[in-house]
Amino acid sequence: MSTSAILGYGLFLIAVVAIAVSSQRWLLWYLFGGMGYWLAVEMIHSLLTHWFVWSEWHNYVIAMGISWLPLGAWVLYRALRYEDVSRSMIQERELQAARYIEHTPVYDDDYQPRFH
Repeated sequence: MSTSAILGYGLFLIAVVAIAVSSQRWLLWYLFGGMGYWLAVEMIHSLLTHWFVWSEWHNYVIAMGISWLPLGAWVLYRALRYEDVSRSMIQERELQAARYIEHTPVYDDDYQPRFH
């Protein structure tokens, strides 16, 4: 290993330990999530490199696009399920509004209020 690699890994290890012992240790989830995401992109890139004869740049761009497909599917699902663009949600809200009864007291005809 070169000196710069040792320095880089050392600084990374110091940063992880510093975050782990601090009160902000939840930031480690972002760090590990980002490393896991990039590992997935590298795996997709490796598969594309073996399957197709494209340049490295094209393979990375396509790998990034493929890695964003689950996010796009999730956003589309949320938009169609929970927003006004979904006809089923509009119908469900109309049914809830029809079942809603305003909270007002119902009195008999001979009711006399105690205070005027």
